[in-house]
Amino acid sequence: MSIKTVLQRSTLNNDFLSLVNKAQENISFWGNCYITIPGLNEEAPIDMLAARVIKLVQQQLFEYSRDERNIGSLISKKIDQLYDANDSRFKKCNILTKLFGNLRYLFDLFNGLFSTPARDCSVTRWNWRGENKGFGLVFRNIFNYYTKKQYEKEFGVSPSRSLSSHGFEGQKEGLWVPPRD
Repeated sequence: MSIKTVLQRSTLNNDFLSLVNKAQENISFWGNCYITIPGLNEEAPIDMLAARVIKLVQQQLFEYSRDERNIGSLISKKIDQLYDANDSRFKKCNILTKLFGNLRYLFDLFNGLFSTPARDCSVTRWNWRGENKGFGLVFRNIFNYYTKKQYEKEFGVSPSRSLSSHGFEGQKEGLWVPPRD
């Protein structure tokens, strides 16, 4: 079965976590950043993995069980590790691969020029990591945020520090950060 098919069918559960933990990153000669998973056919962009988590969160309206939150946090960390390892690998690539990869980033820059600040990464990665540091809410931290109902259930009090009521696509209500210890 192909990675793409498996990712499209995945939900926030231990099987998905196990799958993600087996993922290995690489870069093609043409500068494509991708993952492979032993036992599955083909390869898939790293962004496809991040995009799947984003879609799952949106489908669940930013509400998840404690198990889904824990699994999602571990998956998020692994996606960050894959991006970081891929960045390190890219720095060591030959000049042609770097040229092709940078041309791809240049295309992304022009493609997003009127919708987002300048960036040197894909739109999915931009949404996942907030590559300009301080751009606001980023999906990589989504499992640290709570809806008001989740917050009150988890912590037994009303939330006091709201993040945003409209920061993510599909978000219908405010998200809250957990209380500081």
